[in-house]
Amino acid sequence: MPRVLLYVHPAQREEIYLRAIAETAVECDVVHSFADYFAAGRGGSYNGLLLDIVSSIRATGADREVIKNLLEVYPSLRLRYDPASEEIRTLMTGAGSGQKITIEQFIDTYCRSFPARGLRLYKRKPIHCNVLYSLYGDMPDEESTRSVTIDLSEGGCFIYTIERLAVGTCLWLSFVELMDNSPIYVRVCWSREWGHSMNIPGIGLQFLEIDSGQRDEIAAILAGSSAGELPG
Repeated sequence: MPRVLLYVHPAQREEIYLRAIAETAVECDVVHSFADYFAAGRGGSYNGLLLDIVSSIRATGADREVIKNLLEVYPSLRLRYDPASEEIRTLMTGAGSGQKITIEQFIDTYCRSFPARGLRLYKRKPIHCNVLYSLYGDMPDEESTRSVTIDLSEGGCFIYTIERLAVGTCLWLSFVELMDNSPIYVRVCWSREWGHSMNIPGIGLQFLEIDSGQRDEIAAILAGSSAGELPG
């Protein structure tokens, strides 16, 4: 049975969300504060993440940083309860503008097929690496796109692109600066489309298959960078 994590501050809408989630065949853990969650020694493996929009906006800086990390790893659905219509409105980043998806559809479509992962968090840094990405493992020049990372962690990265790529899409990613720049298999975990906000558009990628040597190189870049760019 899938297991999801619900981030919501204590309020009436928490019970409303839980009633809706209870209608699906899924287990759910509720988090009001990630500081309290980790301090209590809680943990587990999850197939997806549900975020109350109001709570995430009002979250502490520490909680927002955790949420950013989790968005790189898990299928994620944002929730907002509308008292006027008594409906739960949803937003799945990268699902396409205007696309509606219920909690049940999200769990059935994205969470059941996503391998459960523990809450392993990676520190993100604003490091800018030259990268190429492609839908093809052999990465032919004509089918590869040039880009750059906006931020980087040991578990994934956010890269600039104006191309619309759906959440769940798998790609091959090559870091030009790595000594071993062979393609890394990645999955699109979230996206920010061009023109929807005054932020850099792009996609959040999770490393699915990466050689230990490549992971060590990335760890060294992260450890050696204090200014947000590659050490020169």
